[in-house]
Amino acid sequence: MDSFNSKPQQSWPFEGLTPPFAGEESSSLVSAFNPSEFFIPGWKGEGLITASAIVIKNSLSNLTIDAQALFKKSCSSSKSMKLQTYNEFMHFAEYANIDKSLLGQQNDFWLHVQDETSPLKKHIDDFLKVHCFRAVAIYLFRIKFIMDLAKEQRLVVSEDVLMNPLSFLGRIFVKDSSTELMCDSLQINQYSWYRPTMEYKDSLVKLKDAFENVTLTELIKLISTPKDDKIYSIRNYSHSLSHLTFGLLVNDLLLKFPAWLKPEQKKKSFSDQKLCLLPKTINTRFAGNNVSSMALSHWLAQESSIKLSQWNNLICPEFEGAEFIDGQFLKICQELQFLSFLTRVGAEHKYEIIPFICKIMREKYKHSPDDGIGQASFFNLGELPSSDTLYNRIVLNLTELPKTNPHHFLIQQILAQKPMMKKDAIVYVFTNQKLFVPSHSDRVEQLLKDFKVEAQLNMEELKGKGEIAHFAYILTRRTVDVVLNKHLFNVNRKAKESCLSFEFKGNLTRFNKFNKLVEELQTFMKNKNPVTTPIFVTEIEKDIHFEFHQDAIMDGKLVSSVGNHDSSHLPHPSFFKNLTKSSTSLDTFFNIELIAHEDLSISKKSVSSELLGLKFGPEKQYPLLLIINQNDPMDVKLELTPIDAYRGKLEQYGTAFHSYFGLVPKHPSINLNVFREYFSSVLGHQIIQLQLSDGPSKLKAKLKSLLVPNFFASTQLMPNNIKSHFNILDLEAEDMKNLHPEEIKAKFNAMKSHMQTHSKDFPWHLLGLLSHFKLQMNGMVESLEDGKPQSFNFSNSLIGSELVKLKTHAIYPKNDDVYVEYKIRNNQELQLPMTSLVIKNTEDTSILIFKFQEKEIIHLHSTPVMIHFIKFVLQNATGVKVADILLNLKVPTAHDLIQTTKSFEDLKATRIALLKETEELIAVILRTEVSR
Repeated sequence: MDSFNSKPQQSWPFEGLTPPFAGEESSSLVSAFNPSEFFIPGWKGEGLITASAIVIKNSLSNLTIDAQALFKKSCSSSKSMKLQTYNEFMHFAEYANIDKSLLGQQNDFWLHVQDETSPLKKHIDDFLKVHCFRAVAIYLFRIKFIMDLAKEQRLVVSEDVLMNPLSFLGRIFVKDSSTELMCDSLQINQYSWYRPTMEYKDSLVKLKDAFENVTLTELIKLISTPKDDKIYSIRNYSHSLSHLTFGLLVNDLLLKFPAWLKPEQKKKSFSDQKLCLLPKTINTRFAGNNVSSMALSHWLAQESSIKLSQWNNLICPEFEGAEFIDGQFLKICQELQFLSFLTRVGAEHKYEIIPFICKIMREKYKHSPDDGIGQASFFNLGELPSSDTLYNRIVLNLTELPKTNPHHFLIQQILAQKPMMKKDAIVYVFTNQKLFVPSHSDRVEQLLKDFKVEAQLNMEELKGKGEIAHFAYILTRRTVDVVLNKHLFNVNRKAKESCLSFEFKGNLTRFNKFNKLVEELQTFMKNKNPVTTPIFVTEIEKDIHFEFHQDAIMDGKLVSSVGNHDSSHLPHPSFFKNLTKSSTSLDTFFNIELIAHEDLSISKKSVSSELLGLKFGPEKQYPLLLIINQNDPMDVKLELTPIDAYRGKLEQYGTAFHSYFGLVPKHPSINLNVFREYFSSVLGHQIIQLQLSDGPSKLKAKLKSLLVPNFFASTQLMPNNIKSHFNILDLEAEDMKNLHPEEIKAKFNAMKSHMQTHSKDFPWHLLGLLSHFKLQMNGMVESLEDGKPQSFNFSNSLIGSELVKLKTHAIYPKNDDVYVEYKIRNNQELQLPMTSLVIKNTEDTSILIFKFQEKEIIHLHSTPVMIHFIKFVLQNATGVKVADILLNLKVPTAHDLIQTTKSFEDLKATRIALLKETEELIAVILRTEVSR
């Protein structure tokens, strides 16, 4: 492990010893030594203790002995101090599982402290060892702050200053002035009682030089805990969470991710930066498990960034873990460290250091987004007014979950952050518990009423990451919608929200490779847009992958099938990777513009302007219309049609759940059927749901970036000798109606035999032919679905071959199946020529009307099938005398005719089967080209 705090995997201890060869006589060996040549690749020896740290460590040990001698006297001098110390011991007792039945009141504790024969003596001694150590550690942090401040402000630090640091700070940060410092950690607390005795006055001077050379992170290591403390040493310390790279990851999520997610907010705040060069304070709370480890990684990351040219934002951290381990002591230490850090930032960036520190701390203790009044000064030796601090960011590390109902625990911990959040606050939850569990969707829905999940980071399949959580969820607080009118009708419909999904997979053979993941995430946020990037996948190095895609949340469930093992399914890793390589965006083929609703009214009102060429309606501007149907958030559909249908579609669909876009093709040879087929295909449907399923927000940008296969732009036509194999796909519906089902099957199967040979070379042309064939076949199937006689094609060879075999009967003078009704005044009118035939349907029968011009001559009454058959027979009899038609017309019986037309069921089944095969061929071409 190459963490800052990791112990080298060799034989010498972690602290206090020098590297190999340090004591050798050969100076050449010493100068040539480089830890990175001998140890874990990437490790540069940060974990080795320095000479300055040894000085501080020795002083820490000596002062702890001094503190133990002063404890009883100092802590018993104040009632508030006695109470705070008692409360601290109760936290210790709970942590160490000590029986607290003997400690009902604080006086009981102090009696046991004085009693040498107390049954709690060993526990009290253990507590005092840690407690006094902590009091000295906090004292040293105050000294560190004073030394850093004095160095930059060129102030003289005498022995008296080291003996009484608060008095010195009181003269710099003056109460009730513009330089008043608001800081909890410098208030009276259970650790503030310690002041060194006079015998240590001279030894404190040595600390001045040591503090100038020791780093903040090294100081944190030294004060973490007494090395020989057996009780306290059982703390669960995490080397991976304390690593620099994890700190960089968290910092990027805290600072860069919100600006990347909401780029429009970044633009608005840019103008403000011109007015104020000081960075904005980002008040941040770190809580949960392993908070001390996270604190170290935070400071490592901050130190690595301190020399950046400009800081727009400054993380103002507050670390608060579970008492007794990472509670008040850690919180106080880290705030004092933050003051030292602010001193360094002010010096590095040429700020006026004291006003800068005061400004940052004042903003930290601002209790509401609109409240600019801070807390009272800490130099009055009183307590700060009790008020809840509000945060811009909250980081929860919840890796230690209860065995019973961990999901409920996770939800409750997130909801508990709501009262502490500012209006624009964001919560980052690191946990090993999946948030989106289908069986707990109701519970998640309750959470989503107050929070919106903006993104999730999945590292479940990343091996070698140590104690870093499997999942990280980024949540924002929902704003309350303003109700304009309580009488307005609100449509209750299912809401589908976007959720950005990041995933790291692979095996970290060394933990320092985690830095490559952080760098990849930084590069991605720098170069990719969260709205217009539907899918991204890259191989960081062998066996380490980074993936991104836009997910959605509905009904408390994550609407994705990442676990689907079908290799043709979108989220499958191999298909996911190929899709990003073989696709382009829709705006590669079309110029896309939103047709606003007012465009229609403008085009109606400004006819004179249109005549002058000043204004044009959508019909004049765009040749094509694309409609996005979001009526069902689980099934978003695209409809591509000529622009002439715009007004009719607008009247039919309305504007509540439909959006209208005008398209102008960028290429001269665009086959619209290819795009229509793609939009309705399984692949296209998945991509549409991925990119357009979260409502109307930024719909135009998302539509422009809609993934479309690259080969749609390769408009290569087949030569005629090859195209002849696919002639059946080019037939119109009317031509196919006259073909026998067996003939259609034979030609279609012959075409399929050539498909595999030529589909790789001419996928675009073949897809266009298949789309045309499907369109024609679909129309015929729909006409056969209704079973109406007018859909029967009596000229089809399937029926024609059977009709010629039927026995026929004259309709005159009498036919049992056909009744002749005369509409004439005399027999001479039967000699008039027939000019037209009209079918009129009634409830029981159908009527065929023979007309001479507008005059009705006779009515034939029969079954619908018979009437349509007679009209088919007489379709070329226009101009023949009506009398001659009556005398010569012969028809089969109605029974025989119905039995014969049942053959259409075979024709229908054949066309349905061909339609299904066509859809499969289209899917194969799309899948093959995308996976190539």
